[in-house]
Amino acid sequence: MMKTETNEIAAAERPSAGNERPSAVIARGINLPAHQVRAAISQAVVRGQVSEEEGEEVFWLYSYAVENKLNEAALAAKMGEYDKNTLYQLFRGLYGVYKDGRSSSWANIVRAIRAFKKIELEESQKKNIGIIETEVKQTVFRACDAALGDGMPAFIYGASQIGKTTALLEYQRLHNHGRTVYLRMGSQWTKARFVRELARHFNNGIKATKCWALEDAIFGSLNRYNLLIIDEFHLALETTGDLSAKEIMEFIREIYDRTGCGLVMSATKVGLSGLEGGKNRLLFDQLRRRGVVKVVLPDAPPVRDINTIARTFELPLPAGEDLRAIKSLIATRGLGVFLKYLQKAYAVTKKRKAELTWDAFRRVANGYLALEHMEQEKY
Repeated sequence: MMKTETNEIAAAERPSAGNERPSAVIARGINLPAHQVRAAISQAVVRGQVSEEEGEEVFWLYSYAVENKLNEAALAAKMGEYDKNTLYQLFRGLYGVYKDGRSSSWANIVRAIRAFKKIELEESQKKNIGIIETEVKQTVFRACDAALGDGMPAFIYGASQIGKTTALLEYQRLHNHGRTVYLRMGSQWTKARFVRELARHFNNGIKATKCWALEDAIFGSLNRYNLLIIDEFHLALETTGDLSAKEIMEFIREIYDRTGCGLVMSATKVGLSGLEGGKNRLLFDQLRRRGVVKVVLPDAPPVRDINTIARTFELPLPAGEDLRAIKSLIATRGLGVFLKYLQKAYAVTKKRKAELTWDAFRRVANGYLALEHMEQEKY
């Protein structure tokens, strides 16, 4: 194992945590807010120790550790090159800083991070059998890529149970470790609640009581390399008062303006009419003037998506009455219910050591529909 490069940390730059020794901090894991790590990286860039792009690799490593609940010691063991003290200094901007004012390059450790990252990303991008390559998923991915790469806000509208959230979560999974942040809007959230929930994603704000401090921490945790996904944002328009809706939308716009991060906002078609029409139209205009990618998904998936799902479950392509019944089910209940019925039919046939067929799917679907329409027995 490569040991820490010899350096004398300037006393003035040691972490101020009372009389607490660094080893005591390490024992608790990485309990360091994201905006402080960002600030440490920015200082290293100013000192010429690392480039901006290389600094993003350091932030990736920090985010990977936070997401996987690894302290410096566990992370060092997983990387297998640098020890825990090196990582402790790195995340706090103390690595390579000497008492006499000199500083050394982070090039070697960045190379080690990139090698480790390549291995980890290859592992995370292995085919997930729970995600099916539907046209809806591919459309959502293209919108997210555009928001991240072109720096324009993207709005995704679609009916419930069409696969929006599943696709967004999969995009976050494949572009995670701090780069993509996913937040689901809740019912009746105020701006203060929205700020607090978003701050939690950056490992800061848990003990803070001042909203402005949380806002500053959020601004300091995002930059142009990040993508912020806000799902179910129509809840901010439909379940809160006009003032709260305006405050939330204005804060989201401020995040975009200040940080330059990619922005994706996803909603049902209720959000389409709620944001682009009537009293909320001016709120939307504030973002639209910055250039907008707008995607309106179909109410039901195309037949080719149904065929893709069929092939995933090793079923013949549905036709005739089978296809009509499936299209009717999806139109009334959604794609999610269709998949749940398929999964149930698969489980039932596997238990019986039988082959999955559309007839088995039909029996499961009819069984659930019978339960739905069952009348209470009268005495």
